[in-house]
Amino acid sequence: MDEHPFIELIEKHDAAINRVCRSFCRDTEDRKDLRQEILMHLWIGWKDYRPDHKAITWVYRVALNTAISWRRQKKRQIETLSIDGFDLPEDSVLREQSVHLKALIAQLPVGDQRLINLYLDGFSTEEISRLMGTSQTNVTTRIGRIKEKLRKIKDI
Repeated sequence: MDEHPFIELIEKHDAAINRVCRSFCRDTEDRKDLRQEILMHLWIGWKDYRPDHKAITWVYRVALNTAISWRRQKKRQIETLSIDGFDLPEDSVLREQSVHLKALIAQLPVGDQRLINLYLDGFSTEEISRLMGTSQTNVTTRIGRIKEKLRKIKDI
């Protein structure tokens, strides 16, 4: 009996999924959690998968987007302090600046948003270049250009 095409796809691209998990998580348990999250999103998106496109591109895109969202969610959990059952922001000025920066980033093209969010999440240019499949020089150049775009948007 043949395996389901989804299982074959996951087995074939398992190394790519694991690479994304390793890039986003140092802790083994977090890696396992992220992997489960990625597999869930791949399964949910399976109905929209188009076999005429490269499978690795689709798997990688879903894995990367899931990992970015997962990491943001983890950071938001850390950004609040619980005092007597009330969640309070650590620094309301910092939070306001963060909201403003997010609004500026949202005006960028999607590819630029992904790259600058990885950079702001603390990834090195080397890590970003591995995740995005491009050179470190390209990442550094693009980050500089994105910063310039953000300055221009801010000044408008």
